[in-house]
Amino acid sequence: MSGGSMQFSVLVGLLRLAIASFSSSVGSSNNTFMCLESERLALLQFKQGLQSFYTYNTLATWESTKDCCDWRGIACNNHTGHVITLDLSFNFLRGEIHPSLLELRYLEYLDLSFNDFGGMMIPVFIGSLSQLKELKLGRANFSGHVPPQLGNLSNLHTLDLSNNENVSSENVEWLSHLSSLRYLNMSWVNLSEAVNWPQSLSKLTSLRELKLSLCNLPDVNLSSLSFINFSTSLQFLDLSNNNLNSTSIFYWIANVSTNYVHIYLSYNKLGGPLPDVFTNMLSLVTLDLSFNQLEGGLPKGFQNLCSLQWLSLWDNQCSGNIEDSIKALSCSKNALESLDLRNNQFWGSIPELTGFSKLRELLLSSNNITGSLPESVGTLSSLEELDVSMNSMTGVIRESHLRDLSRLQSLKLFGNGFYINLSSSHWDPPFQLTSSLALSSCKLGPAFPKWILKQTNITELHLSNAGISGSLPDKFWDLFIHSDWLDLSINQICGKLPNLSTTILGNVNLSSNLLSGAVPSFPPTLNFLDLSTNMFSDLSVGRLSHGCYCLLLKSRKHGYLVLQSNNDPTS
Repeated sequence: MSGGSMQFSVLVGLLRLAIASFSSSVGSSNNTFMCLESERLALLQFKQGLQSFYTYNTLATWESTKDCCDWRGIACNNHTGHVITLDLSFNFLRGEIHPSLLELRYLEYLDLSFNDFGGMMIPVFIGSLSQLKELKLGRANFSGHVPPQLGNLSNLHTLDLSNNENVSSENVEWLSHLSSLRYLNMSWVNLSEAVNWPQSLSKLTSLRELKLSLCNLPDVNLSSLSFINFSTSLQFLDLSNNNLNSTSIFYWIANVSTNYVHIYLSYNKLGGPLPDVFTNMLSLVTLDLSFNQLEGGLPKGFQNLCSLQWLSLWDNQCSGNIEDSIKALSCSKNALESLDLRNNQFWGSIPELTGFSKLRELLLSSNNITGSLPESVGTLSSLEELDVSMNSMTGVIRESHLRDLSRLQSLKLFGNGFYINLSSSHWDPPFQLTSSLALSSCKLGPAFPKWILKQTNITELHLSNAGISGSLPDKFWDLFIHSDWLDLSINQICGKLPNLSTTILGNVNLSSNLLSGAVPSFPPTLNFLDLSTNMFSDLSVGRLSHGCYCLLLKSRKHGYLVLQSNNDPTS
């Protein structure tokens, strides 16, 4: 665990302990009975097997009073005095989990998550705590096989075994016995041999949330689908970051439930056309299919997804007319907040977007889109990020394209053939960008656009090959109080550079311009600097290059420095 992660976990642990302490003190005031002596002794025996480097851990407060119902992390039944809750999460515990816990026969809630049990196996005896309703063992450094005896916990409605990277289960048939289960999280548990996982999970008819990310799941066998029961309970499904490569998974998903709200299938190897299985998923809000190998356009069933708010097909091989795919989302235009179709092969022109009133992200970069940007984009008043970069689009970008975009934070139009006609000296942008302004390869010049000087909170400015000539305005360098990245390469910019040592610039590309004079001082944050193909006469950049000028200089404190093709005779 990194130092930053450890510090964060300590802070979270302190907060949870404070809340647990308050809750315990409030709950104990209403107790009719003190805890049973047998259960008190069982807890003390359990404590003896555990240690923590954290001085103020929950166990350190035990024995402060005779009544164990007053101890932190403990809650008792107000009428019987039986211990019903044991919460030792975020205590950085290590050691032995003693079977004395079996004395807590009425225990309903057990949370040992966010500890470090040193790779020990999940104790088999936990499967005998028959009254358990919630069992949380996530991120506790367990290893070995999941004991199938957990399947005996018929009252369990919450099971979290996530983030135990060395835990595996070759057969998950035991899960099918947990008929009351509503929440299951086994993310990071190795299920690569659990070929029966679809059949076993389909029997959990009360299940509402299923999280199996990073489990190395085997693919679904289509021939087994006829034996799967139908459920309407499952609402949240996360199967991301697995090795699923067959679209059979879509048919399993559709067969298990139609009541989905969130589906995550990103970072798999799903290929072929996207099956038309979403028609009846009328409650679907989130669909993440990014980083797969899917082909074709959006199926017609998307026309029924009126509740859809977030759709990502980023980095697939989808194709077809972009107009047809956007029209397939017509029913969701009043709900859709994020449309991410980046890195695909969609072609054609973007249709009118009137009516997508809640759209915050329109991400269509790196496709084969042609034509102009529709002026109706300027009516998307909720838009925060617009990215149509790296396409083959043309046409003029006018003030009307940006008219109502007061919430815009990032604007990326680079890699197209746009002419940016926003040169009016009186034009006041309705937005204040807080992220990236990227207009490389668009026609901006010859004069530097004055409206850009008003974007004082940008973190990246990319204006390469933008037809800019002449000197930069004096106020230009005031933009880089917050900016990390500057690219003005391949223009006709002339003049001298000011002292930039007080900026936070990390990456600077000013190559292929007409800049002259001495190379100024740069900040210690600098990682990359390209000043090649200019007219600098003095390349004495001191602490950056230490007098060594070559094509690629790897300095002691900085990244790559490129200075070739200038006028300094020593370069």
